[in-house]
Amino acid sequence: MPDFPLWPQCNIACVFCSNPVDGFRHTTERYGYEDLKKKLDDYKRGLRTFVKFDEVRDYFNLTGGEPTIHPEFLKVLALIRTEFPRNLIRLLSNGRMFAYEDFARRTCGIAQLPFEIAVPMFGYDARTHESISRTPKSFEQTVLGLKHLKKYRKPGQLVEIRIIMTKIQARYLDGLLDFLLAEVPWVDRVVFLFEEIEGFAEQYRDRLKFTQSECAAHIDRNYEKILKFKEARMYHFALCTVPTRLWPFVWNTLAGFKVTYLEGCRTKCIYREQCVGVHRSYQKHMAAPDIVPITFPRPVELSGDPYHPVVSADGPVKV
Repeated sequence: MPDFPLWPQCNIACVFCSNPVDGFRHTTERYGYEDLKKKLDDYKRGLRTFVKFDEVRDYFNLTGGEPTIHPEFLKVLALIRTEFPRNLIRLLSNGRMFAYEDFARRTCGIAQLPFEIAVPMFGYDARTHESISRTPKSFEQTVLGLKHLKKYRKPGQLVEIRIIMTKIQARYLDGLLDFLLAEVPWVDRVVFLFEEIEGFAEQYRDRLKFTQSECAAHIDRNYEKILKFKEARMYHFALCTVPTRLWPFVWNTLAGFKVTYLEGCRTKCIYREQCVGVHRSYQKHMAAPDIVPITFPRPVELSGDPYHPVVSADGPVKV
């Protein structure tokens, strides 16, 4: 699933943004239509084109900045669908542009299938959401955008809500889940992502950082609510930091160059092959204090799938 950045600029200013700081926002000249077309042509010829997941050939993550504000976004989307008619296209967007109804309609129409849109929600009202997005009206526009996506998505097109778990976000989690269940119960998936403190986010690390086990405890506290969604996932979590009953939600999605394994993980943990490992930024900024090798079996059923290693867990066993 190559990460395909379409545009370096963004129309919100999230405190957890992991895009590079030095000059990234000022590189728009590298993202014109012809530049992106050449990148796709090279990729189709088998050349190494993308930094993350270049070797995976079955779908694209369209990223940014904010991809939908590319001046020719719909034209780029049409090009990708034409050149790769069977590939999954997953669009990572803050959702604001879908407040424009015609834009939402045309995006869904051009993307066809298979297609997914992942939209982050930060809070349950304008105050909480915009304390993280730092952009007035972004809550109202994102919620309206979701309504338009529900209206215009084609059968089989999926909409996902992403919750980026930081110390700030955790304060709003209970209310946010209540809001999502009440207002957008139709969404196909809710994903909890543990933060990556890199790029822009490094300047706010003291406000953002907390341990994976603390983060998992906030999610576990809402276990009954999470079961009400069609599907829930957790990304970027080491298994040893997560209560066992949450293991079936854990998916491994980090690029190999972003992770490491501590000495005990490599030599002692019996779930080493099922675990995503330790994000390097977690070791750098938080010293990974809760990474502890698991030395006894847990009551879980393994899948053999490296991306989704656990399919079921028996009982509310804690770490």
